[in-house]
Amino acid sequence: MLEELKAYAVMHHVPIINDEGLMFLKDSIETFQVKNVLEIGTAIGYSALAMASFGCKVDTFERDEEMIEQAKIHLDLMDIDSMIRLIPFDALTFKGALGAYDLIFIDAAKAQYERFFDKYVPYLNPNGIVICDNLRFHDLNPDKVNRHTRQLLRKISEFKEFLVNHPDFETSFYEIGDGMSVSQRKK
Repeated sequence: MLEELKAYAVMHHVPIINDEGLMFLKDSIETFQVKNVLEIGTAIGYSALAMASFGCKVDTFERDEEMIEQAKIHLDLMDIDSMIRLIPFDALTFKGALGAYDLIFIDAAKAQYERFFDKYVPYLNPNGIVICDNLRFHDLNPDKVNRHTRQLLRKISEFKEFLVNHPDFETSFYEIGDGMSVSQRKK
């Protein structure tokens, strides 16, 4: 099913985590013994389904109506409703109840990563981790893109600085996939 979903994403130009990033995510889930995940950015449900197949329960946010409908279709096909809860809301404005998580996976609006991080780390278990994807953003050169993309690249750069200087978290950056980070509370 994941291969079919990946083909659908390519055909419909839906950004999903690449294979290398997904393997890194799987290794991190195993290393840190992750059981409960909060994902910010469902899209069509690819990474949520992958994490469920790795044995995790996943709560996943998606705000785009079209993506919500596609995710529902794909999640229903897998028949693992008990493993994934789709939360059809903007993660920045959501005010409902959430649990505690071993992993928060941020892969949504890149310009909002810092806000997502600040809002959801209170739901992170003491030994939990935060993984962020797309921190290299296709290695685009700021001098060769339009103003909007240049602003987005600046926001990503500022977020990386935020992680480096965070007083409560230690972050490692990886040149895997499109650039990933793993943040863990300082001991």
